[in-house]
Amino acid sequence: MTTTDLNGTTCIVTGGGRGLGRSMVHALAGAGANVTAAMHIADDIESETRDLDGNVKAMVADIRDPAACTQIVAETVSEFGGVDMLVNNAGVGMLLVSDTFNRTPTKFWDVKADIWAQIIETNVNGGFQMAREAVPHMLEKGWGRVVNVTTSIHTMQRAGFSPYGPSKAAMEATTSCWSEDLDGTGVTCNILIPGGAADTNLLPGNPGDEGRSGADGMLVDPVVMRAPIVWLASKQSDGWNGKRFIGRLWDESLAPDDAAAGCSAPAGFGDRA
Repeated sequence: MTTTDLNGTTCIVTGGGRGLGRSMVHALAGAGANVTAAMHIADDIESETRDLDGNVKAMVADIRDPAACTQIVAETVSEFGGVDMLVNNAGVGMLLVSDTFNRTPTKFWDVKADIWAQIIETNVNGGFQMAREAVPHMLEKGWGRVVNVTTSIHTMQRAGFSPYGPSKAAMEATTSCWSEDLDGTGVTCNILIPGGAADTNLLPGNPGDEGRSGADGMLVDPVVMRAPIVWLASKQSDGWNGKRFIGRLWDESLAPDDAAAGCSAPAGFGDRA
């Protein structure tokens, strides 16, 4: 296992107050990075900043609002002097549609229009707005990272998972497009997923509750995101662009490049007509 020093690196993690986002904030800060943890729920700020190593700025912001995205990046640049990494992690899931979605799928015609819009605005439009604000700062430096958190290809197409699945499919395709747009700039765009339903607030009940399960039965601990996100934030990942990494398959006993190779594949849906 290799120790990575991220001193001098500044990262923004949306949805940084809970679940996967909180796990990544802790990992990045623990490795020495400056981190802005943007979150939608004010009550998460105290828990986010408690017992953290490193320099963490926690702020409440709704990434569905373009002005809020501008503010997140502006305050990060003002406080830390720039932005090197954006982790588009904030998202809302099928729990907004139904609290029994993982047992009784909801047909798309039964999804309320305002709920559909809220999920798309958060999971797709919010990521675009954040990247639009952050990436120019990276391009100016000639180095940077965009990491989009999507989901499994199966979940993107799973019956009863509209609009969550399609919203993540949009970000999967977006990653492929952005990685090509950024090719040769020193800025990369990749995907990181846990590798199964994660034990987070996107599922009914509370994280850690006995008997919780995802649609496939298994639950993945959010800690699986930590090692790969630290590597992605480092110069060790230079040249890795347009990939999807599965946190659950990251082998910390291997050298980082070998671990990355063992848990990655091209982002997107392959060469299909």
